Amino acid sequence: MAPGRNDDCWCGSRRKYKHCHYQIDTAAQDQKYAASQAVYARNWKGTAQHHFDGRVYHWLAEQLADAKPKRVLDVGCGSGHGLLALREVLGSDVQIVAIDENRACLQEARETLGRSGVDAQVINRMAVSRTHEGYNHVAEPLAFPLDAACSLIESDVCNDPYLLPALRASGPFDAVTIWLTGVHMLRQENVNVQAHGIDSDGAHRLYVQNATYELADSVLRPGGVLQVGDRGVAPDSPLLRADVLQAHEQQASVTSLRVRSLTHRLYDEPNTGRTPMGLTPGTSGLVPVAFQLAVLSIVSEKP
Repeated sequence: MAPGRNDDCWCGSRRKYKHCHYQIDTAAQDQKYAASQAVYARNWKGTAQHHFDGRVYHWLAEQLADAKPKRVLDVGCGSGHGLLALREVLGSDVQIVAIDENRACLQEARETLGRSGVDAQVINRMAVSRTHEGYNHVAEPLAFPLDAACSLIESDVCNDPYLLPALRASGPFDAVTIWLTGVHMLRQENVNVQAHGIDSDGAHRLYVQNATYELADSVLRPGGVLQVGDRGVAPDSPLLRADVLQAHEQQASVTSLRVRSLTHRLYDEPNTGRTPMGLTPGTSGLVPVAFQLAVLSIVSEKP
């Protein structure tokens, strides 16, 4: 028997059923994946607004200021609040190409940017179908305007054969960002995700980060930077700092990128009505009994 709308969701998220799986459970079979994306987009918008109001996104953007990027690729743009912060910190002349697997997030991002007077174009190009193995997400060929201030592209960075050629054809990027990525409930039922043995939100976060390291290596100009923004334990001891750096050095090891810096900012978790973020531990998996939450900025440079 399904829980009541105001009861805790059956999944253990500690959110009310109406804010969690209700829309997915009650959707028609061919609409469940889109419902999952919509639920995530709606809930993440609240979390993202919390980050924006608390200037978490602005702080992340400030870590890129020395690089003076004029062309940025953002992976996992979510509701677009991070894109607004990039423009506010780096200047309104920065050109942004943003991608997200979640079509509902792209629409939220377009509306977020539009409320601030930024005309962003959404390019929807992925078809979802249900097979006996899971959900299949197939991309169409990609073309996008080279002179747009902000292009919002539907793309799965882990499974889109047209993405890299199109990005490379558009010209080199000064920076690639991937900030505080999350995942909707049915993403783990995607056939490509299942094929890689991804069985948790944390494993999926690393899966997407790994793909982004490789993508950045191919699209950055020499001297360009990749910035990973993540949530974790504050690396306020030599051991914890070395643990985080080692983890990212391992991720970068299959590329030419070299980890350049690690900075952090203490962080307060938003209330449970929003989308909580999981911790990403370092290489050892060490999480101290007593710790402070932090947003981490890890910047790597292409030689």
